[in-house]
Amino acid sequence: MSKETIHVGLIGTGAIGGLHADNLMRRTLGTRVVAVMDIDPERANAVAAACDGARVHADAGDLITDPAVDAILIASTDRTHADFAIACIEAGKPALCEKPLAMTVADAERVLRAELTAGRRLVQVGFMREYDLAHRDIYDLLHGGVIGAALKFRSVHINPRFIRELTIDSVITNSLIHDIHSARWIMGEEISSAYVQWVPTDPASPLSARLAEIQVTFESGAIGSLEYNGDSGYGYEVTVEVTGETGSARTASHPSPSLRQAGMASRAITPSWPERFAQAYRDEVQAWIDAIGNNEASGPSVWDGYLSLVVAEACIRSAEAGTPQFANAGERPSMYQ
Repeated sequence: MSKETIHVGLIGTGAIGGLHADNLMRRTLGTRVVAVMDIDPERANAVAAACDGARVHADAGDLITDPAVDAILIASTDRTHADFAIACIEAGKPALCEKPLAMTVADAERVLRAELTAGRRLVQVGFMREYDLAHRDIYDLLHGGVIGAALKFRSVHINPRFIRELTIDSVITNSLIHDIHSARWIMGEEISSAYVQWVPTDPASPLSARLAEIQVTFESGAIGSLEYNGDSGYGYEVTVEVTGETGSARTASHPSPSLRQAGMASRAITPSWPERFAQAYRDEVQAWIDAIGNNEASGPSVWDGYLSLVVAEACIRSAEAGTPQFANAGERPSMYQ
């Protein structure tokens, strides 16, 4: 698509949709939001007004096929992602689909088959940690050979408080899905098995999850630990550490400066995910728009979205069975090599 300005249609105007709309309109070169759709008309109209009077659609399908829309950003509720992504593929329009790509492996397979049938990559999945400089530094150190071959991956994902209480299944597919992808991407290999343990929020609700941990094994034999805390009570943190044969690398816990005052040393903790990953979200959208303008595909692919759900499904089986479960990746299609 050779255009100076890429016209984007936005589906979903909640917290993440509003963030994307603001970034597209105020902080992204070569783009403009021209259409908006949300099941909440009041919210849709408010975001459309902030986007210089973008057209408001009552139906996502109408937005996707709107001739004025060049590309679509899908930020609607998780259960809609697969169907909307397929509609974008069938319309021949590039899409940035927020994570997860789908709710189940079966639905992710439908998206995968649709894109393979189309014969080209059209959907980028919103695993924005690939655009976070701290994560990229770890990736570069590992793949640059600085710490030797990887032996262990560890991530910690800490939330300040519950936005809503989640079951262990929802924690895996909605929150830990980010960490699953980070593990696959940074290690450069697939997860072959997973074992899940968790602490319920309420003993009377055993499937609720306040804290959870996934222990994984990679195809090379390396091991990993992915930890989630849904209600830390103090702030938001995401850290990653890789132990290699000749050294280790770890992201900094906090981006804030160290303060020494009145006999104390302290550092402020990021209050929430929009602040912690603000630049990553901006860089993600800019890379997506640049790729569209250059008739290229970049970033996390449908295959990445599918594989993350294959691992997530193994995690859910593990939670149900209380034993490690295998994640069968299958053969990577040549289009995603």
